Amino acid sequence: MREPAPSPRRRAGRLLGVLLGGLLLASLLLPGALQSWTDTRPDGPVRMIARAWSRPALSLSESLRLNEPVRILERLVERLSGVEEPTTSAPASPDAAETSTNTVAPRKADWSDPLRILGVGDSLMLDLQYGLERVLEPRSDVVVEGRGALGFGFTVPFWDWEKDVVPDYERLVAEIHPDVVVVMIGANEFEGHAFEGEDLLPGTDRWREVLRLRSSDAVSRWRAGGAHVYWWTTPRMRDSRFKTDDLNEVWISTSVEWSPSVTVIDSMEVLGDANGAYQETVSDASGEQLPLRKEHGVHFHEIGADLLAVQLEEILVADGWLASD
Repeated sequence: MREPAPSPRRRAGRLLGVLLGGLLLASLLLPGALQSWTDTRPDGPVRMIARAWSRPALSLSESLRLNEPVRILERLVERLSGVEEPTTSAPASPDAAETSTNTVAPRKADWSDPLRILGVGDSLMLDLQYGLERVLEPRSDVVVEGRGALGFGFTVPFWDWEKDVVPDYERLVAEIHPDVVVVMIGANEFEGHAFEGEDLLPGTDRWREVLRLRSSDAVSRWRAGGAHVYWWTTPRMRDSRFKTDDLNEVWISTSVEWSPSVTVIDSMEVLGDANGAYQETVSDASGEQLPLRKEHGVHFHEIGADLLAVQLEEILVADGWLASD
């Protein structure tokens, strides 16, 4: 006896289930794509729902290493296509180098007492921390702990500053005992979040004031164990609504306030063109143009993260933390 054909409603339900299952699997295998898409959505229910899922998806994917096959495949495709990574020997910013000569490391790290680096920030640091691991952790005198947080920001109300952020920073410093804290942040401050019931309009004096208060408070937590802070400027984005120049005025002001315990690193020295402007690609050793920034012009491909990591390594050597190779 032939089974009755499924009803249109049941077929639609099955199709929806298959689509949701596919999206779930894709978000676990490619959390970076979900992260980039989420961070560039306008305010609204779609961004709120996507952000609520993207955090646990990223955490689960990394803990189970579900995204590792995709990374391996990407590297394999690059090798098969004959693409070599660019020479990552971009010099540090002259201004940064000048600042760093005033900073004397209390010790030079070695294999028996490696330099402990803590990376903090938002999704920009999530990309960057993998570059730090690739470039620095092959050294026996460095240990990297990357703790970037998807969707984080000094003005993002999802995290309660006193109940969530401050205790987390204090815990990280107490557990890791960093010699150096590196910072990359700024992908989420351009939105008009509410601060303690007050709407913060990006670019206003009040917005800058809140950013200064929280960035200074953050530095005080990062430096609780005596760590030196290296703070990258927020890289310019394809879309000017991210207000990166305004943000960098605040970060530099905070760094001056905490000088000489904080060193500013100009991210556009390695990510920008000759004039420090936004650029989509970078030349490899053969002159071929390779994509530097991801789809929405916000986050970095491996090439960009590695260039920033090499920039930091050169400054750490100049400051006396690390021996030159």
